[in-house]
Amino acid sequence: MTQVTSQIQPTLRNGRQDGSSRTPSAGPAASLAESVTAYIPTEVVAAYVAVIGLLQQPADRSRTPDWVVFWAFLVITPLAVWLSMARQEKTKGLPLPVHPGSWPAHTWFNLIAATASFALWGFSLPETPFQDFGWYKSGYGTGALVIGTLLLGLVSPLFQWDAEARGTLGAVARAEEG
Repeated sequence: MTQVTSQIQPTLRNGRQDGSSRTPSAGPAASLAESVTAYIPTEVVAAYVAVIGLLQQPADRSRTPDWVVFWAFLVITPLAVWLSMARQEKTKGLPLPVHPGSWPAHTWFNLIAATASFALWGFSLPETPFQDFGWYKSGYGTGALVIGTLLLGLVSPLFQWDAEARGTLGAVARAEEG
C-alpha cells in the first residue's frame, strides 16, 4: 500500500529532493493503464480484479454486482491510501493524521489522485459496468485514460513535497526575506 506515497512523494533529505523519480513512469514502454494505476494502492487493484473475476458469469446477467463492487472499491481506495500514510506516520513515531484540516496538500492530492485513477481505470476496463450506458464505447475508456494520465502527470509534481520539505523550504524563504 505504500506504493502511492512512495511513488508520488519524493523523500527529502537536508531540504533537497533525492535524485530518483517517484512519479509513475510515462515512458514509451509504460502503458496508460500502468501509468494511472501507479496512483492506486496495489492491494486495491489486486482485490478488485479478484472480486470482478469471481463475478464473471455469462454475458446475459445483471451488472448490478459489478456496480456494487465498483462503488465499494471507489470508497475503499482513499481509505487504503490514508491507512498507508497513517502507517508511515506511525512508524516515524508521529501521531495518526486524524484531522483532515491539518493534512498537507500532498495528502489530499494522494487521496484524490488514487480515487480518480481508480475511477478512470474502472471506466476503461474491458468488462466495465459502464457498458450499461448506451453511450459508452470502449474508445471512451482509452480517451479517459489518455486525458487522466496527462492531467495527473502535469499536476503531480506540484504536490511532491512532504511536510519536512515544506518546513525546510519555508524556513529558507523566511531567512531570505528577513
